[in-house]
Amino acid sequence: MAENSGIEWTDNTFNPWMGCTKVSPACKNCYAERDFDHRYQKVKWGPSGTRVVTTDANWRKPIKWNREAEETGTRKRVFCASLADVFEDWQGPMVDNKGIQLFEDEPNGVAGHVCTPTSMWHVRLRLFNLILETPFLDWLLLTKRPENSLDMWPADPRWDEGVPRSFDNVWLGTSIENQEWTDKRLRFLREAKELQMVNTTFVSAEPLVGPIDLGDNHELDWVITGGESGPDARPCDLDWFRSLRDQCEATNTPFHFKQWGEFDAERNRVGKKNAGRLLDGRTHDGLPRQTTLT
Repeated sequence: MAENSGIEWTDNTFNPWMGCTKVSPACKNCYAERDFDHRYQKVKWGPSGTRVVTTDANWRKPIKWNREAEETGTRKRVFCASLADVFEDWQGPMVDNKGIQLFEDEPNGVAGHVCTPTSMWHVRLRLFNLILETPFLDWLLLTKRPENSLDMWPADPRWDEGVPRSFDNVWLGTSIENQEWTDKRLRFLREAKELQMVNTTFVSAEPLVGPIDLGDNHELDWVITGGESGPDARPCDLDWFRSLRDQCEATNTPFHFKQWGEFDAERNRVGKKNAGRLLDGRTHDGLPRQTTLT
């Protein structure tokens, strides 16, 4: 969930939990819902569904990846929550992979401890503690809810509550699919940088469903884009991808073209494999500069 990722722009994926709710047009044909809800029935999607915390064995994998990165001197990128959203405002129960509600031990004065239901707050805090324990991994937190990130970000223990902690090994990203959602979400990445929560911000414009103008002063460190795959995929326009590529070249921003998806540049449905990932005859595998190992 997973040891090695098939996603071109990351080394590994890690899911602290599974489950989400659709919030914008890019979510329409969500592959995670299609596979893990409808096909495998591992989690129920939506506001009345479930959120399933992954196993302890899965949570130990980043510790292993961190050790390997330290030993080899090569950082690893970890895409976190491909089957969820770290900053979802979920108020329901958190359950294990057998559907049993999880509980948390909490202090109860001098009398001992009480057990309370585990909330997403508990699991999110566990995730950020794991991030602190793995400084040789670059954690890619990609969200469709960047407006929640500040309120859900851990406070810096050295200062008064409310001051966000700075994470050098977190890359904060948001999904954008057209101009409307770019305008709604991009400003929260700028705010995260201004507050020094993170040094690296990025966007994933996949699936791209309309043209996007990032603006001349977007201050992004990375742009990923790609078309949609799957049985109900929507075609993309060649000029949408060209425009993003040209904007990145003009601002010296690393650009990664992940795939055409089900449709090729002429909008013919040829399948993901046949459509490939060449844009005007070239692959684009841009990456931000990674933190030097010390």
